[in-house]
Amino acid sequence: MSTFRISSQFHVESSVIQKIRYLNRVSRVELSRQLSLAPSTIGIHVDRLMDQGFLRQGHQQESTSGRPATLVELNPDAGQFVGIDLDSRQVHGVSVDFAQRLLRDRTVSVRSNASAENVMDLIESVIEDVKDQSRELLGIGIGVPGTVDIEQGIGVHYQFIKGWRDLPVSKRLQDRFQVPVHLENNIRSMALAERWFGQGKETDNYICLGIRAGIGSGIVLNGELYRGAHHLAGEIGAWRCSSPGDHQSVMLEQVASLEAILQTLTQGVREGKATSLSLSRNRVTLDILSAAVAQADPFACDVLKQAGQLIGQVISQMVLLLDLQKVIIAGPITRLGDVFLLPIRERLKELLPVLHSKEPEVIYSELGDLVGALGAAALAVNVWQPHSR
Repeated sequence: MSTFRISSQFHVESSVIQKIRYLNRVSRVELSRQLSLAPSTIGIHVDRLMDQGFLRQGHQQESTSGRPATLVELNPDAGQFVGIDLDSRQVHGVSVDFAQRLLRDRTVSVRSNASAENVMDLIESVIEDVKDQSRELLGIGIGVPGTVDIEQGIGVHYQFIKGWRDLPVSKRLQDRFQVPVHLENNIRSMALAERWFGQGKETDNYICLGIRAGIGSGIVLNGELYRGAHHLAGEIGAWRCSSPGDHQSVMLEQVASLEAILQTLTQGVREGKATSLSLSRNRVTLDILSAAVAQADPFACDVLKQAGQLIGQVISQMVLLLDLQKVIIAGPITRLGDVFLLPIRERLKELLPVLHSKEPEVIYSELGDLVGALGAAALAVNVWQPHSR
């Protein structure tokens, strides 16, 4: 068989698997229509993938006339993928089966003084913990903060982890686990998670705004993750805005990230502001803030309102630029409910002109703390091809 024919075969079979991933289960006739290939051609490739164990026969599809069509679906037992999400404070890990169903998950804390080497050791440990020893490991996806070189698999720079510069993340993990390893910025991984598991399903144009220690956005346009010419698209944490009160020009993440919000609240407590907030180990924590929000604490709610308005201002500009259908807010800040979300929506209403008659839906992610890890696993899933087994 020629190299061209082998390449063509793998391309078609990868397309078949990806289409079934998106549709969940489908008939051969529908696959033929979706991929614009002859039914006989689809039949050959589906049979081969079933023989290899990647697909299996699903339930019969009810039909109003004639014999019911037999559906094909992914075989969950064909293997597993691991996803890792790193931020400055935690490593989240998941494993998913071949049908992208969650198998295991684990979250571990990162010490405040941890070095890049310490963090890499931690990532390796989490991968070992979430792997299902009874399944073949097919690939690993890694979402890391900061600047990344996805072609070389290098973590270029992240200021909050000591020594995290030009780190060969993919090579180290490939050498250790002997499977393909794919690196991505962790906020873009979140956007992928929403595409496959969450609020981005059946939505072609949206952003996933990750608000944690910093702020970033994953951009999906026409159903595809957009990275930009230098893989820096969506780095809106560096967007300049006016800080509340003194109106000085600052970066968005310096005033509206979760870390910045907690710092502002901590400073307020130290200055004796009238508030129910307290300090734990000399700072306001997310749990303390959540409790204050539940009591409608005026100071806490005002700080969150100001941060939400700044986020809304930046989103309005992205909406005018990209004509978005949806904005998905992800990260631990989603625990705070409407007190943060409503100011964002209100600011959008104020700033979007009349010509923009349909505002994007602004909603919270429903994937919780595992959103980035699930997205990293989806990254590995989506680039995997049958011949890589």
